[in-house]
Amino acid sequence: DMVPERAAQAEARPDSSLIGRNSNPPDDAPKPGRKRAAHGKGMDQGRGEVDAERRKRRRAQHEDGKALQANFTLHRTLSNVLRRAEALFGEAAILERRLHVPLPDESAIPAEELEMLERLHEKRLSDMVSTVCKKILAAIMANKWSWPFNTPVDPKMYPDYAEKVEEPMDFGRVKKALERGQYKHPEQFVEHMRLVFRNARSYNKPGSDVHVMAKTLQEKFEDRYAASIVPRLVEAQKQREADKIELRRRMAEQAALGGREMADGECASLIEAIDSLLADVDIEKIRAAAACAPVPRREKEALVEKFKEMDESVLANVLGIIVHHYPGVRGPNEVAFDVETLDSLCLRQVLSYVLGIEEKGVRQGNDWPPKAFIETKK
Repeated sequence: DMVPERAAQAEARPDSSLIGRNSNPPDDAPKPGRKRAAHGKGMDQGRGEVDAERRKRRRAQHEDGKALQANFTLHRTLSNVLRRAEALFGEAAILERRLHVPLPDESAIPAEELEMLERLHEKRLSDMVSTVCKKILAAIMANKWSWPFNTPVDPKMYPDYAEKVEEPMDFGRVKKALERGQYKHPEQFVEHMRLVFRNARSYNKPGSDVHVMAKTLQEKFEDRYAASIVPRLVEAQKQREADKIELRRRMAEQAALGGREMADGECASLIEAIDSLLADVDIEKIRAAAACAPVPRREKEALVEKFKEMDESVLANVLGIIVHHYPGVRGPNEVAFDVETLDSLCLRQVLSYVLGIEEKGVRQGNDWPPKAFIETKK
């Protein structure tokens, strides 16, 4: 009798094995597969971000490595250029010493050459006498107080004059000597003019009219002598020495002529090497400009503002740096340029100079830059 009841209960109970295999779980039951999928998606996203960060770091390291390599190559090339320049400088110095012949002593100048130089010097002095001295005498004789000295002293009026004055002299005699070319040196003319005044002061008592006239007129003469004759005498002497040095230099060049012909080939080779070096320097300038980091806009704008307040001497040096890089910006009256067109190398050099000047002013306690108004081209 119990068998049918148990069978009924068994039929009423669900088969657990059937639930797991053939029946659907309730809607609110957890879904293990979706949780695992969501968890895997989050892991994949995190792994992708890590990989992107790694790639970014690798790219940055690669770029830094390329920059370091470029800077190293540029530094090595510039060092090589410097060594080449030093070597060429040494070769040029050696060649200059070989070509240089010291000036011979003045005693080595041939006698006929010295005579020619002396005749040239005497010609200059003679020209000075015939022009400058004549003008001075004419001006003195035209003075209202010159009349007592224009003609010889009359021995009948002054019978004791010959006893008191050993060498009579007057402006008339000086004029005749000038016209006849008797004075070869301006000092000969000056000595006779002073003799006129000296005779007048020695014969006439101090305070007398002629004594005062002679003293006053001599002062006027000495002023003209100092202003017109002395500078020309100094210049003539300088020219005389310069002529001797030039003659000695020509003698040295003649002595070095044989060695100079031999060195022509070496000079040509040296010039060719210098031209090649300058061409390499221009190329390295371009590479250096390319290696420089770009200057940010805010730094450019700050630099432009500094231009407006710069001291004139500092601004001149800044313009010198720019003209060195860009010779074409120099006009006949001004230097015109646009900061935006300057390469990074030029801008960096300008910034380095300006910052150095500012730091120097701060260290010295100066107000830099001075507030000087400089008209700038907008």
